[in-house]
Amino acid sequence: MKNILLCTIVFTCFTLTAPAQVGINSDNSAPDPSAMLDVKSTVKGFLPPRMTFAERNAIVDPVEGLLVFCSNCNLDGTGVLSMYQGGKWLNLFGSCIVPASPLEGSHVQTNGQIIWNWNLAPIATGYKWSATNDYAGATNMGTVTTQTETGLTSGLSYIRYVWAYNACGNSDPAILTGQALGCGNSFTIAHTAGSVAPVSKTVTYGTVTNIPGETSKCWITRNLGATQQANTVSDNTEAAAGWYWQFNLKQGYKHDGTTRTPNTAWIFSISETSDWVNVNDPCNIELGNAWRIPTYTEWYNVDNTGGWTNWNGPWGSGLQLHAAGRLASTSGALGIRGSFGGYWSNTQDSSTLGWYLSLNSGSSNMGNITKTVGFSVRCLRDN
Repeated sequence: MKNILLCTIVFTCFTLTAPAQVGINSDNSAPDPSAMLDVKSTVKGFLPPRMTFAERNAIVDPVEGLLVFCSNCNLDGTGVLSMYQGGKWLNLFGSCIVPASPLEGSHVQTNGQIIWNWNLAPIATGYKWSATNDYAGATNMGTVTTQTETGLTSGLSYIRYVWAYNACGNSDPAILTGQALGCGNSFTIAHTAGSVAPVSKTVTYGTVTNIPGETSKCWITRNLGATQQANTVSDNTEAAAGWYWQFNLKQGYKHDGTTRTPNTAWIFSISETSDWVNVNDPCNIELGNAWRIPTYTEWYNVDNTGGWTNWNGPWGSGLQLHAAGRLASTSGALGIRGSFGGYWSNTQDSSTLGWYLSLNSGSSNMGNITKTVGFSVRCLRDN
C-alpha cells in the first residue's frame, strides 16, 4: 500500500496598493491612505518580534524607532516593549488605568427594603458593594449592578458603597444613599436643637408622590420643622409654618410670633457664587441623605404643570403648600405669615440672589430675592 501525503496550503490575504502599501485585512478592504502597513482584525492583535535582553542587544546597527518585545527587560525580569532611540534601547511603559467610580442609579425604596442600583463604569470588569467603606471586606458583585437589601428599619436612611474594578485596581467608592420607605408612608424624625434644628422636637412627616410636573419625586407633606399640617392656605400658626432658613446656610430658625430662636445676630449679607451645597442642606442633614431641597427646575415644573396662578393651586395640590410667611432680610423679624409663602429652591440666581417659589392670594410663580431672607423649606427625594 502506498503512503499518501496530504498537504494543506494556507494563504494569507493582503492588499498591495501604490506606492507599496500593505493591508492585512479580514474584510479585504484597502489599507488606510495614511498607513504603509494596515493590519485590521477584531479578534486578534499585532505581535512584534519577541526576544531576550541579550538577543535584543545583539541586533546589529538597529535603526531609530525599531520595536521589539523584550521578554526580560523589566527591573523585575518581566517583559516590556522596547524601542531603539537616540543610540540606546528604551523601555516603553504603559499606564494601567483603573475605572472611574460608578454613578449612582435610581434605587427602589420600599418599607424595610432598598434595591440599590448603580450604572456601568467604562473599562470596569466588575463591582464590589458594601455597607461600610471597606473595599477589602466588600461583597464581589461580578458584573451585576444591583443589590437587594432587606430587613431594614422603615423610615431610616442608609448609606452604601460601590467600587468598580479591573485588573489594574479599583476606583474610589461611589456613595449610594437611600431610605427604607415607600412614598406615601409617614416617618418620624427626632430633631435635636443645634446647628440646624433651632429647637428639639419630634415630627412625623407624611410623604406624597405623583405631583404633576415632577411625578417621579417623593415629597414631604408639611414644611420642615412643622409640628402639624396647615389647616388652611392662610394658616398663620407657628406649628404649621415650621422653620425658616437663609440661602445656603444650615441653621434654621423658629419664630413664635414674638421671639426668634436662636436669637443670634442676623446675617445681613450673603455674597457667594454657589448653589445650596449638600453639606448645608437641612433636608439632607435632618431627614437623611436621600432628602434634599428642590431645584429651581423642580419648583418651576410643578408650578407650571400644575397651572398654579395663585395660592389655591399649591394648596390644592398634594403638597398643601401654604402662606407660612418669611423672616425679613434686614432683621430676621417675622412678617406676612398667613398672607404670603416663600419656599427656597437650592438654586442661586447670582452671588446675592436665590430662586424661590412665591405664593399669595393673587399669584404663584418663581422669583429671585436676596439670600438673606428666611424662607420655608419643603424637602423631596428621588423616589
